[in-house]
Amino acid sequence: ARLPPRDARDVADFVDSHAMGWYLCYFLHRHLDFRREELQALADMAGCGADIKWREPHGGVDHSPFWRVYIPTEELAVEVCRRSVLTRALIEVWGEGDTQEELNAAVKAFPDERKDPYIAEGTTFKVCVEDFGKTEHGTEKNPWSHVVARIDALEPVLRFRGRARMKGPQHLFWSVESADPDHLKGVPLDIPPRRYFGRVVATGDRSPLSKYDLKKRRYLGPTSMDVEMGVIMCNMIHARPGGVVWDPFCGTGSLLINAAHFGALTMGSDIDIRVIKWGKKDTRTGRNVDVWTNFEDYGLEPPVGLLRMDLHKHSWTSSAHAEGTLQGVVGDPPYGVRAGGRKSGGRKRGEDGTVKPVPEEHRENHIPSTAPYPFSECMDDLMDTSARLLAVGGRLAFFIPAAADPEDAAAAGVDSVPSHPMLTLRASSVQLLSARWGRRLVTFEKVKPYDAAVARGARETLRERRKTEGGVEDLLERMREIVYQPRGDQGVDEDGNAKPRRKRGTGPSGGKFTPTPSKPEAAAALRAAGGGGEVGAMHRTHSAVGVKMDKSKRPEFRGKNT
Repeated sequence: ARLPPRDARDVADFVDSHAMGWYLCYFLHRHLDFRREELQALADMAGCGADIKWREPHGGVDHSPFWRVYIPTEELAVEVCRRSVLTRALIEVWGEGDTQEELNAAVKAFPDERKDPYIAEGTTFKVCVEDFGKTEHGTEKNPWSHVVARIDALEPVLRFRGRARMKGPQHLFWSVESADPDHLKGVPLDIPPRRYFGRVVATGDRSPLSKYDLKKRRYLGPTSMDVEMGVIMCNMIHARPGGVVWDPFCGTGSLLINAAHFGALTMGSDIDIRVIKWGKKDTRTGRNVDVWTNFEDYGLEPPVGLLRMDLHKHSWTSSAHAEGTLQGVVGDPPYGVRAGGRKSGGRKRGEDGTVKPVPEEHRENHIPSTAPYPFSECMDDLMDTSARLLAVGGRLAFFIPAAADPEDAAAAGVDSVPSHPMLTLRASSVQLLSARWGRRLVTFEKVKPYDAAVARGARETLRERRKTEGGVEDLLERMREIVYQPRGDQGVDEDGNAKPRRKRGTGPSGGKFTPTPSKPEAAAALRAAGGGGEVGAMHRTHSAVGVKMDKSKRPEFRGKNT
């Protein structure tokens, strides 16, 4: 009855499919670099992180959604998976194979003593078809016909003696098939076809994505963190009841909302007082909305405080008793590919070096002046402040710029992996935003009490190394070139060296559009020269007829023509 293994890999797969504690981790095909990191962080929070083991998917394809994970007990598996947004389910595999015959043989070989409690009389069950890369449907008369077909295919080796129940069953089973490469829809073609059947031990939770959907939020900013990534970040820092999570760049409070969803107390700060204090007017109701009203709308515990505060010149006390104040720190710093960060400063000083105080009558609406804030300085301030305020075991997660091309990524030098003597890197995951650049989420854990002298020494050493080895500012400069200067427009000179990049708008090879003549005589010269290509020729032919089109037949005017 046992399926004979064909090679060493099949032997390992066959043994592990029967071993206690090993589960099929069925991931979503999203944020591929974050999937295992998120589950590992949740395992760390559950206290079993050191016991987690991974085995590569069938076929050895890293981006396959079918990974094997070892979790010591079923209770821990439920606890780890229940708040993951990138895990569809943890499945106790009863059988798998490339064909239905192989699947049936594996299901038959699965120990009866582990199957019987879930298929016995008096139990209720439900079987779902949860395929990858394809979708099967029932008929109009029988919407469940495709599920029944899967059950019938297993009937020679597996018979359910309980009752089927579509709502609230005691036991849930999934029949999973990955599509043949010729029929895959919207996913990579190198994921091999495979069939799985097993009992669902735990499922992830994607309900926060619809509950906190940005489209339904009344107070929103142009850089508000999307809900899915915000939940992932809060999972990485172990946001939970009993501690305070701080976002130093809170803006409209998106990350604070995600942290509050998990029961954490929240606190936010931002350098822009207009976002923190004033909010904006709701176009539907005419009422003022702000961060506080967002929390009210969701029925969440409001923040313990919102501060207009500069991370560079923060308001935290320097006393030792402040250490341990925070459970976690999460943020999306302004790394400035298009616009750089800002810090307090920039006001003119008198001859004696002092700054005039703001008059009393202007203090209510005063907007403090700011100065440029290099990202390297911002990152150092964030890591050092977090290291001082976090409790040992507390976590910090934030985004830094990243490049897909190894040559571009090497420009980051010593900042390729940020560091701090009190913090240990726990995870590093890249989210690509284009073919060449993106952002990296780095997660740190505080592993030792704060030592001011050691921290100062490490920061000075890091500054000196950046001068010789490069740093994140060099990467950002390269990123700005990528964003504003397409790579293909550079070209080479006659000696094979790269030509200097032209600025956008300086000529046909320097930007997306060729400048259009603005003076009448220049436009006339362009027409006389027969410019405009095929479109220009069509316009000239139409104009030569001398007959105007009827207004009722003219297409709707969509903007200024030049």
